[in-house]
Amino acid sequence: MARLLSIVIICCLAATAAAQDGTIELRVDTHVLEVGEAVDVQLVCTNTGKPDIPKALVPEGLELALAYSTPSSTSRLNVINNQMSHWTEYTYSMRLTAVKPGTYMLGPVTVEADGREYSAEPVRIIVKDVEVTSGTRGDQFIFTELDVEPRSLYVTESYTAALTIGIRKVEIGGRIYEMNLLRDVLDTRGSQLSIFADGRAGSSERRLADSSGRRHTYEVFRVSKTIRTEEVGQVRIGPIFLRANYPTALQHGWFGRREIVRARKETARAEAIIVDVKAPPEEGKPADFAGAVGRYHMEVTAKPTRVEQGKPVTLTIAISGNPIEGIAGPDLSKYAELASRFDYAKDELVGDIEHGKKAFRRAIFPKREGEQTIPPISWSYFDPRAQRYVTLTSAPTAIIVDPPTGGSKTIELAGEAAIRNGTTLTVLTGGISPNYVDADWVLGNQTFALTTGWIASLIVPPLAWLTLTLTTRHRVRLRTDIGLARRRRARRNARALLNRTLRDGRADQVFNALADVLKDYLSDRFNLPPGELTPTEAMTVLTEHGADDITAGEVAEFLETCNAARYVPGAVGTMSADQAADNIRAWIKRIERTTR
Repeated sequence: MARLLSIVIICCLAATAAAQDGTIELRVDTHVLEVGEAVDVQLVCTNTGKPDIPKALVPEGLELALAYSTPSSTSRLNVINNQMSHWTEYTYSMRLTAVKPGTYMLGPVTVEADGREYSAEPVRIIVKDVEVTSGTRGDQFIFTELDVEPRSLYVTESYTAALTIGIRKVEIGGRIYEMNLLRDVLDTRGSQLSIFADGRAGSSERRLADSSGRRHTYEVFRVSKTIRTEEVGQVRIGPIFLRANYPTALQHGWFGRREIVRARKETARAEAIIVDVKAPPEEGKPADFAGAVGRYHMEVTAKPTRVEQGKPVTLTIAISGNPIEGIAGPDLSKYAELASRFDYAKDELVGDIEHGKKAFRRAIFPKREGEQTIPPISWSYFDPRAQRYVTLTSAPTAIIVDPPTGGSKTIELAGEAAIRNGTTLTVLTGGISPNYVDADWVLGNQTFALTTGWIASLIVPPLAWLTLTLTTRHRVRLRTDIGLARRRRARRNARALLNRTLRDGRADQVFNALADVLKDYLSDRFNLPPGELTPTEAMTVLTEHGADDITAGEVAEFLETCNAARYVPGAVGTMSADQAADNIRAWIKRIERTTR
């Protein structure tokens, strides 16, 4: 027993000694880049303990950004010849973008872990300028165009940015091969798509002639985005950089799908476009201007136009035009004439968009009887076409305020005794005191018992109100909190897509489709920006949100296997599509139960 205990202690000491031997390393996929090209970078920290956010010396010609704020982690335990060794690796995923031509040293990169500082050696990065292709567009295997209109506008106006990508169809030995060019040829990881990374592209075909006159077929993809400006200043769209692995040799692969055997690197670039966002001029600005820029119309109505004293009139200010979102209504607290004739709340008007208009409503209470007038209401905006301020003013609105109506109404006290004794109350002005007869008569026969009906009438209304309130709040939150809505529907959408993929998916693409379903679920579940999740990123996200290491590892391994299956026949082994779908359902169930 003592000998066994000694062996265990020695093994633990050896493992501890190995764990204290910490190192960090900066790994870059490629050291030669073109201007605008991006590449993945990993900072691997071995046996350091969990490291803090890394600090890096980045030269001006490069840009380095963290993909995630926390590192992924893996652990291994080896026993060789009765010697135990233990490794724990923390990996930060980063993205390196080449900005200017030149030769640079990236780093050193330092981290702190468990009170110690570690440093990774710098790496040499060469950035080359984009080679200009001579000849016509038909000489290029891939091209891109970026267009933005307008390039000068006022704040709250919108601009439209459009990206065009052309990829020549794969032609080998005089034969054209039909392929998914965006998925199989365009390298999205090495490309920079600016604001278009999550856009949906439409496609068409175009025939272009090269410099020798030979015509080639291109698939042209176009995606556009309309963006409302929110701040004054310059907005930079782009640059766009495309990297493609253009096939030079193909072979028949798994499920009869053509696989790329050899490829060459092709690139294209579109320079950035600057959009100038201006503020309306100070000269001539009306006192009631609240920031609305566009062209508008205003209609002011009051209903009813005849009321009793003390009853409200609904004042509605409806503004139509474009853009309608975000505009503020008139400030009624500044209308002294309106306040002298009517009582109303002075807080800010909150509008509702209805049928293309934004309606602002306020209940106003006449202070005096007789003919009254709602004074003119004004509202100002800046017209960017005419380059001037415009003030809209409503006409005065006449209303008639009648005295409060007086009348008589008989209210009989409940109970046979009251009816028999003739004890009734007649409603008169002045409250209840004119109806007073005798305390014994008024308070007599007021028997009260808590019956089932009484209990139900007391309990049901509050419960109904509480249920309605919670339901309304939940619906409002789902409409306003996009992340919550995505998380709530992630599991349901994944189940539907799994069933549809198994039912309608092509046999040669089923595992890629299943992997896409899993990645879409993770993006929705954790409110990630749209884009292609790598296996490492998926594992990092799951670990960050509390998933166990086994689930995170299994998900990453499955995604890695599906990626490999695109190029290596038989990578998925004997696994069937139904088995893969069952695994995904099980992972989703675990993720829903354990993650936050």
